Amino acid sequence: MEFSVAMHDASLTPQRIDHLLSALESTTMIVAGDTMIDEYFWGDVQRISPEAPVPVVEVESVSRRLGGAANVVQNLARLGVHAQLISLCGDDANGTELARMLDGIGCGTGGLFRSTTRPTTIKTRIIARHQQVVRADREMIRDCDDIESSELLEGFNTYIADSDGVILSDYGKGVVSPLLISSIVDACITRKKFVAIDPKDRHIHLYKNVSVITPNLKEAHILAGVPFRHCSDEEIKNLGWHIVESYNLQYLLVTLSERGMALFSAADHLFIHLPTVAQKVFDVTGAGDTVITVFTALMAAGAEPYEAAFIANHAAGITVAQLGTVSVSPQELRDACLK
Repeated sequence: MEFSVAMHDASLTPQRIDHLLSALESTTMIVAGDTMIDEYFWGDVQRISPEAPVPVVEVESVSRRLGGAANVVQNLARLGVHAQLISLCGDDANGTELARMLDGIGCGTGGLFRSTTRPTTIKTRIIARHQQVVRADREMIRDCDDIESSELLEGFNTYIADSDGVILSDYGKGVVSPLLISSIVDACITRKKFVAIDPKDRHIHLYKNVSVITPNLKEAHILAGVPFRHCSDEEIKNLGWHIVESYNLQYLLVTLSERGMALFSAADHLFIHLPTVAQKVFDVTGAGDTVITVFTALMAAGAEPYEAAFIANHAAGITVAQLGTVSVSPQELRDACLK
């Protein structure tokens, strides 16, 4: 049976939203994936360079934020969830700063391992008058070696027993290896833990039997093995059910940009389209992290699928209205859901 979004709104009372958000404080999550630092140069443009036809950005301030899997951890921490990161960084000054930033949000660094063969990933964005001018990436993309994979799995096994759920944040940098995916998914199935994956195309054949995958529409086409194109609502439904069946998923949550989200639930063959609630869009950076964070944490805390998707949709609306990677507080979420 299929339902529209309107038929569910009445069940999400202020009391129910408060209960779900409060439940996050007693929830524990593991985040495994590619970690990075997002660096921002903020400034203004008054002239064009005499050296080349490019704008000269007069930098007024510089800031650094947790990125990638570390941004997922920060999102969880802001919600009150106890989060543990399993990842690699470089044995360098940026790795030291990354560990310090994680300590600052109350995330333990026991699962953050130092690599002597790769640097800490830094993504530098130059922003002028709320507009990104250019991005520069400093990174090494390669799969983990056997020693690194063993360290990551040992770290994961240390924390899994006390965790309510796991998020695999795959940015395609090499931390999320085939061995890590298969080992984590198998462990979560055996222990009946909720496991979510933010997908990358190179590993799509390994995403079977997980609790939820949260692709955007382009990634959904890749998962389905069909060329990407604009879809009608009916085509999105068909695409989603094909993915659910092909990958034996419990849930599928497809983000549709300005069209909102589409939730698929296998057990009751439930499809729900949630229209976007974003009033304005400045920056979609980190929006996918926000969606998988809020949805997975709420499911691990006992929410119904629609409730988790409804609140995650509002969280995404808050995120895209701000520049850069940002996290959302429970009070911001409550206010947004009750508007």
